[in-house]
Amino acid sequence: MFRLRKKQTHEMPTELALTIETADGNLRRSFAGEQIAQIRRMLTDLIVEQRLPSRIGFTAALRGEGVSYITLATAVTLAHDTGKRVCVVELNWLAPGMLSVLNPPPAQQKGSRRREPPPAPCPLPTLPGVAEVLRGQATLAEALLATNYAGLFLLPAGLASAHQRPLLARGNELRTLVETLDEQFDHVLFDLPTVIETSDTLALAALTQACTLVVRQGVTPITEVQRALNDIKHIPVLGVILNQAQIATPRWILRLIPQE
Repeated sequence: MFRLRKKQTHEMPTELALTIETADGNLRRSFAGEQIAQIRRMLTDLIVEQRLPSRIGFTAALRGEGVSYITLATAVTLAHDTGKRVCVVELNWLAPGMLSVLNPPPAQQKGSRRREPPPAPCPLPTLPGVAEVLRGQATLAEALLATNYAGLFLLPAGLASAHQRPLLARGNELRTLVETLDEQFDHVLFDLPTVIETSDTLALAALTQACTLVVRQGVTPITEVQRALNDIKHIPVLGVILNQAQIATPRWILRLIPQE
């Protein structure tokens, strides 16, 4: 199990934070150095053990686990550290979140004593995505979003109605698209819907070579995690990422632990 912790408040050696932004500069997100370090360790272990496949799916049992966030953070780390061509493909038409992760609300100004609601993020741009490519309404080149990393591209989900989603998830057009992406990129990371919420996830997971289950500490019941793992047992599972893990370790003990 891989643990992705929240940023610690104690003084520790500063890790390198990584930032992703679209080529036009309109969408941007920074990932804390400590989180990147833990994802880097996870990826390094898989690379050393030769268990890092070219197509990896990220999913969760329930909504709100942070799948889009973890997928993007993993893609940024992989592209930054290896220089390989990486594409993040969002296939969550039910509750797309990739663009929202890249469009966080503005930070509140410090020093204000008034309790005000958090500022709203900027309106998301209307962009073509996987759904539009599959319907022939856009080309793959038009839908791919370039980023500040030369080899990292993003492919949003696009818009698909409830009656279109099952056909898109199981159609030959999507398989052909995945094969095309396989030829263009070294690694394709799939942002998938939650396992329990829709059976489309089972069909979409079959497009990957292995899956990772994202679990938010203190939120997802263990019974739901077990159910989700059982549902995707037809796909090799690389592991479980425990998101926003908080470990109450005294500072004096942390100082004795070597930090990578």
